[in-house]
This record gives sequence, structure tokens and C-alpha cells, in this order.
Amino acid sequence: MLKKLITQCSSDAYLLINLPGLTYTDLTSTPSNIASWPFLRKYMYMASTLIGLPRMESTLDLDFLEQYIINTCEAETINVLHDDDNEVVEYFDIRKRVIRIDLSPLDQHDMDRRQGEILNYDQLIRKILRKLPSPHYSIILTSLDPGIVHPVPKVIMEGDPGGFSIFSDILDNPLHNGEVEKNDNFHKVEPNWNPIRDSNDRYLRNKKLDEIKVLDYELWVKNEKLITTIFVMILSIFMMKIVSFLNYLKQRIVEWKTQKNRKGIIVSNKKQD
Repeated sequence: MLKKLITQCSSDAYLLINLPGLTYTDLTSTPSNIASWPFLRKYMYMASTLIGLPRMESTLDLDFLEQYIINTCEAETINVLHDDDNEVVEYFDIRKRVIRIDLSPLDQHDMDRRQGEILNYDQLIRKILRKLPSPHYSIILTSLDPGIVHPVPKVIMEGDPGGFSIFSDILDNPLHNGEVEKNDNFHKVEPNWNPIRDSNDRYLRNKKLDEIKVLDYELWVKNEKLITTIFVMILSIFMMKIVSFLNYLKQRIVEWKTQKNRKGIIVSNKKQD
């Protein structure tokens, strides 16, 4: 089943996490477990595909899965061996990655310390995922050396299946049963079509943009200083023309009065004998 999912190579990163001492009781929907896995539960809720196997006849062969992903998806491996997110160096190329995380064993005696270790590992997974350049990733969390679990009668498990399942409040939620791609906004992006390059349409479009609208309020506000300057200049020229016209009119009136007064005066330069 995992092989079939991996064959599609739909993820850009595959986290193969081995947590020694982990059991299904660490992943049930109890208040303490919910508090210990805040980020893993968030990723599970956001995931498009969820598979929970609380009990298996044998452990997963992570070495085989790692090599299968490398060969099928042309990926390369990043190893995390010391519970440190700095072992994953940020990268920005498109090549797929297999991030092999081998964590330290969980405490088998002190339950409070065990819960603290789980919380730290949950935060470590979050820090590593935040370094990935792509939102498309797959997480496989298992234990190659699982802890000891006391056998439970089948009748008891059938009476309370949610208490013996991996986060049943998420995996058994009917909202997760439908085939819905929750990350559809990443995979199906509308193509960015080039605009129509018809020269006539482009000319008409640009001509319309270049039109000056006299009654455009934004245009007046944007060019307020220029418009004020032009208005003052026009007003000054208009006033000068008015003053010049009044002076001309005054001069004509004075000349007209002078000529009128001269009409009644006779001047003679003839000599008298």
C-alpha cells in the first residue's frame, strides 16, 4: 500500500521517522497524547491522505522504502541522527528528498519524561518541515523497535475501538473519508495566459488610458501645484491686459477731448501791413 502511494512521486519530500519505544498507546486520542502531539495532529488534519495502522505483524522496512523512493523518484537522502533540526540544511532546488530521521528511544519507566520527549520530537518534526521549500510532503512515523504493550482481549477492543486506534478523532472523522484534495490550491493553479497581442486592440486600449479627463478629481489633486501655477499665470496675464486696455482707453479719451477743444480756436500767422 505504501509502495503504491510512493510510486506516484506526488510529494517533494518524504520523512521516514523511526521512534524506538513508540506504541499505539502513545497515539490514541487521550488528553495527554493530544497535548504531546500538537503539530503532528495539525499536519494529520490538513493531510489529503491518512493511514493509521496501530498494530502490525512486523515492522516497516524503512531501508527498502528509502531506496525505493531514491530509485523511483530520483531523490537523495538527508539523515538526522542526533535529534537536531540543524542536520537538515535548507535547500531551494526541485530535487526530491528522503529525510531519514532516527530518533533516540523513548523512556520506558518515567511517563512524565516520556511525554516530554514526545513533545520535543513533535516540535523537531515541525522545525524540519518548516525548512522544506515545498508544501508537498509525506510523513511516515513508525518504530523499528516498538515498546512493550500488554495484550488486550479482542472483546474489549471491539467495545471501544477508538481507544485502541491512532487518533480516532481525526482518522475516523467522516470529513476525511471523502476523496477531497485539501491542498488543491497548490496543485491546480490557473495558468497565467499572455494578453491579446493584437496591435489595434492594444492601440485602442493605450489610447483610452492616455486620455486626459478634465473632470477627474484625482487628476486635479495630483497636479494641484501645477494647476495653481497655471491659474495664477493666466490671471496675471488677464489683469495686465485689462490694465493695458484701460490705459489705452484713457489715452484715447484724452486725445478726443484735446481735439474737441481745438475746433473753436483760429490761429493765423499772416503779417499785418
